Amino acid sequence: MAGEKSGWHKADGGQSFAALVAALPAHYERSEKWSLKGSAVAADRYSALSPNRLTVNIAERGFVLESQQTLDLSLAANWDSIAVDYTVAATRAGKDFYIYACQQTGAAPKILISANSTAPAGYTASTSRKIAGFHCLCLSVGTIAGHTLTGFLTGDILPASIWDLKHKPREATPAGMVYVDEIGKWVDIYLASGTGAATASVFNATISDTRDWMSFVDDGAAVKKRLLRDYEFQRMAAGSNEETNIFGSADPVTTGGHVDTASRRMISNFGVEDACGAMHQWLDEQGFRCDPDGSVQAAALTFTVTRAAVPGGNPIYMKWDGAVPYLCCNMAAATADKFVGPANYKVNIKHDAAAATGGLPVYFDDDATQPARLLVNNTAFAKDVFILTNNPAYMLQVKHSATANSLGVALYYDDGADNRLEANNASGVDQSLDLALNSQGFAYYDLPGAKGSIYRQGTNGDVKLLAGLYWASGTNCGSRGRTANSYRWAATTDIGGRFAAEPV
Repeated sequence: MAGEKSGWHKADGGQSFAALVAALPAHYERSEKWSLKGSAVAADRYSALSPNRLTVNIAERGFVLESQQTLDLSLAANWDSIAVDYTVAATRAGKDFYIYACQQTGAAPKILISANSTAPAGYTASTSRKIAGFHCLCLSVGTIAGHTLTGFLTGDILPASIWDLKHKPREATPAGMVYVDEIGKWVDIYLASGTGAATASVFNATISDTRDWMSFVDDGAAVKKRLLRDYEFQRMAAGSNEETNIFGSADPVTTGGHVDTASRRMISNFGVEDACGAMHQWLDEQGFRCDPDGSVQAAALTFTVTRAAVPGGNPIYMKWDGAVPYLCCNMAAATADKFVGPANYKVNIKHDAAAATGGLPVYFDDDATQPARLLVNNTAFAKDVFILTNNPAYMLQVKHSATANSLGVALYYDDGADNRLEANNASGVDQSLDLALNSQGFAYYDLPGAKGSIYRQGTNGDVKLLAGLYWASGTNCGSRGRTANSYRWAATTDIGGRFAAEPV
């Protein structure tokens, strides 16, 4: 019929078809998502827009919103109560608010905003229905070039925090969360506070720390959330401060509203607080750390350094391929790489006609305790290095010593008929090197909580990634900043957590 909206005209009995549909159990439908009015004008940043069309069941009655509404937070008429005056921006700082559809005379619902998470003032759960909500910024962002929230002020609505019954976490509460569309997940705005079922993402709460990875996993699960993955952290932290830590370089203690050493707000493009440079944050990522610790394997893996008063061939040197050390020698008989060591555990010695140019001479000290018999004055890094074999679980140690030349004798490789390592050993006899002494044994470690053990290699073989870095990490902090040497049972004051949730 002329002038009527298709699908919305009256059915027999006087109700619109839309109202009849809305009366279906648990019904909620809308034409588009709830949204922020805009960001260019200050008043738009504290105004939420309803969908153009909305149908909702409230206590078995169907209601229809036929035109878009603007919910200006500065207007008392949009609130259920101003006993606490939330029309004032400062009172909204870091708080969650809820949008209710309430019963009233007629087909249209009354839309109200409330700080109450169960029912708005003047209504009950039988006369109202919570259909949407949002979180308000805890502290003004200031001017940050290229940042999506530049210019947003305390008490403004965080755009990515706006949710409704069709756009929210699947099981977790949407309070204190933002939707990161690039990863398709809801993410906590704040570092985790509380533990177990009391775990939350709330402003100005005491940060949970000194808890191991396993405890954070349990905390998140208790509220239907999980730890972030590596790529998820990187994207949700985009727009945060990079290569700076928190102002004062000290434990932030409480969540949100912080600035960095350049007085720049520590907030991401999505509104996530303190992602970088405040606290390490556990990730749900597994890694492995190999620290040769001298635990001996069942069988020795030895090869000989033959004593020769006049060693054949030429001296062996150590060089670097980027960060990887290797042994080399100017082969006298043939210009080809050689291998030494027991079968399946051999060490490569590369042919290099200019081995002495830029190479560090390697010495053999047969008075030293294995595995520290090979010496080099490692002038570049001043630390021991480990040369890979063709079995990466077994490495050849080359010990740093500033006095290597006085403690040992030059190590040679005779690539002629003998094809062996030679040195004028001080002991006057052949000696050996044992690769097994630099391998790690596997053993069970009893994890905290009396819930099982981990079968790990060495002391620190297990690794869980930490992201963002902490209050004293300086230029190492950032959305891509990671620490890859923390085992799952680590629990220190500088490690916190942050959670994500799956969408509906």
